[in-house]
Amino acid sequence: MTIPATAKGEATRAYLLRTAARMFAEHGYAGTTQSDLIAASGLTKGAFYFYFKSKLDLALAVVAEQEDRWLAHITERVLAEPSAVAQLRAVVPALLDLFATAPDAWVVMRLCKEFAANPDLPEISKPMASWVTLVADIIRRGQAEGDLREDIEPEAVAEVLVAAFDGLKSLADVLDFANDPDRFAARATTLMTLAERALLR
Repeated sequence: MTIPATAKGEATRAYLLRTAARMFAEHGYAGTTQSDLIAASGLTKGAFYFYFKSKLDLALAVVAEQEDRWLAHITERVLAEPSAVAQLRAVVPALLDLFATAPDAWVVMRLCKEFAANPDLPEISKPMASWVTLVADIIRRGQAEGDLREDIEPEAVAEVLVAAFDGLKSLADVLDFANDPDRFAARATTLMTLAERALLR
């Protein structure tokens, strides 16, 4: 759809994306209604629909915006490390910093899973696939540099690591009623310690 090419229009659209990201992260796609989004935005219905004609359009825009911004941020930070092993070690700290400063970034994983479970919704697997590709490429470079085992399949290991990290968030949602970021960080660090011991030659 056509987005108003003005500074005010771009700012309003960005505000709607941030508001929707927060609500989808907290309540999920099914648990958030169009009326909820309009009320949270503070806009009139007409103004809201000028930017996004449906809840689905808004959710897809949230995923695209979050993926582009955060994947680029993490990739730049991780790939600045001098070796593949150092890059692998940098992934979890970079993600922990991201989710500490921008907790709504979890919305991408939540929406991907929710959409995958509903055949009536479009597929949005690309963000998860992008994370897998990032980790698999690092592992592949580590093999080429001679630091990581050559008898492992990079994509398979990357899929396991990405799934395990996401699973830690699900565990935290159940066990950590106070939403303790330190406990989540400790578990994520344990995950990567185990992975490193298994992957290093």
